[in-house]
Amino acid sequence: MKAGDQQPDFPHTSPAPKDQYNPPAKGFLSMLPTALVPYAELMRLEKPAGLYAFYFPYIIGLCYAACIRDSPPTLEHMMNLAGLFLVWCIILRGAACCWNDNTDQEFDRKVLRCRFRPIARGAVSTAQGHLFTAALGLAGVPILINLPAECTYHAVPVTLLFMLYPFAKRVTYYPQVVLGFPFAWAIFICCAALEVDPFHPQVFGSAACLFVANVCWTIIYDTIYAHQDIKYDVAAGVKSMAVRFADSTKLLTSILAVAQVVLLLAAGHSAGLSSVYFIVSCGGTAFALINMIGRVDLEVPASCAQWFHRGFWYVGGTVAAGLFGMYLERQPAWNAAHHS
Repeated sequence: MKAGDQQPDFPHTSPAPKDQYNPPAKGFLSMLPTALVPYAELMRLEKPAGLYAFYFPYIIGLCYAACIRDSPPTLEHMMNLAGLFLVWCIILRGAACCWNDNTDQEFDRKVLRCRFRPIARGAVSTAQGHLFTAALGLAGVPILINLPAECTYHAVPVTLLFMLYPFAKRVTYYPQVVLGFPFAWAIFICCAALEVDPFHPQVFGSAACLFVANVCWTIIYDTIYAHQDIKYDVAAGVKSMAVRFADSTKLLTSILAVAQVVLLLAAGHSAGLSSVYFIVSCGGTAFALINMIGRVDLEVPASCAQWFHRGFWYVGGTVAAGLFGMYLERQPAWNAAHHS
């Protein structure tokens, strides 16, 4: 950061650790029956930032598929699909978090930020956690039934990869790479939802570039996020790219940011997207990533958390906005208004 730039007002130390769990006294969870609170916490219903990680790739995927489809879908159809995928992401995120918490409960008890999660603190048993995960999985079936059958085929690797993710932290320093794949698979699911084959020779090049760009994005924000817990992860034996690249995270994320922007440019070129995509999606992403990586203070957990939250809107929002802008350009009403 240059001299004179405004530094976000983050505390330079973590908040004093709580010595016991305190039930929520305000907000959504405080209105729930006491018995349901641990299950809502397992789904992270009170923490929407993680939901953005799941949902933004679906919004991006929908807008991308709408841009390359032979005939653009109606706005009503797009909104209906966006609503279905929002519900799907709430359920999928809940199941993934519950599985992760059950698998990582011994690690969570050693990490300050995670030690009062429901399973780690004993509010939900291991068996109850597995049953709740299975129930959430079944709850997602009606969503898939309302989508083309190809979406179900794509949902299988997504589910398996999310189940694999907690174990990756035990055997590799690159769990963020593993995590990036199920998030990025949203691109393929959304193509299928709009009856676009992402593996068709004319589509695969741009779809693959957008897919890998999303993987890069996931690695960037999750590595920054993991810096919150780095000293506890080292002590507990949890592996991550934050631990592996502790002294060179900004260099790593800068390289990945360049790769992400190049891949977005390649996706646009391959798909023949319009200038609004290149200006808003590619240019906006480049600016957002420079701002995020340059200003985050990796030594301050609050800064890592704050930029993790902001990054979804800054990066995900600009990619989606550029694609949505091109989708609007393809609408008959838009064309009629600009060619009359």
